[in-house]
Amino acid sequence: MQGKRPVYSYPCPNPRLVGLQHHLLFRIWDVSQKTFYLRNNQLVAGYLQASNMALEEKIDVVPISPFNNTMFMGIQGGSRCLACVKPGNQPVLQLEEINIADLARAGDQAKRFAFIKSHPGPTFRFESAAYPGWFLCTSQEDQPVGLTNHTQDPITTDFYFEKD
Repeated sequence: MQGKRPVYSYPCPNPRLVGLQHHLLFRIWDVSQKTFYLRNNQLVAGYLQASNMALEEKIDVVPISPFNNTMFMGIQGGSRCLACVKPGNQPVLQLEEINIADLARAGDQAKRFAFIKSHPGPTFRFESAAYPGWFLCTSQEDQPVGLTNHTQDPITTDFYFEKD
């Protein structure tokens, strides 16, 4: 059968799991130049001087879906992940001790760890997949990173986000 090439077929991976094996490391800081760091076991946004820049937490990102920019976000090598939970009337952001690579097996429970990245100009916003309309935010003070449903000052929801 000259002229014919063999046809190979490869199993197509589940598109929801594409990229879960590949952590991407990013730097994140808000438009006021506050970077993320840990203080008293909480993720805080604040001003770090040159001598303290080693405290900056890099963000481990695992893309979930390239079609809608959905991702899991973690710190410390992906061993602790950002999660949106609703203990009361409104959702809050917390760090949870879970490996970012294990979120693929968490099923519907993984939704609280998912964020949708949007690009409203030169900056990015990160919306909770579990709680639409709630965005990652920082305040004017050196306070824990949180969630808000307001996207104007004094709450900052716009971030610079670049691959490290």
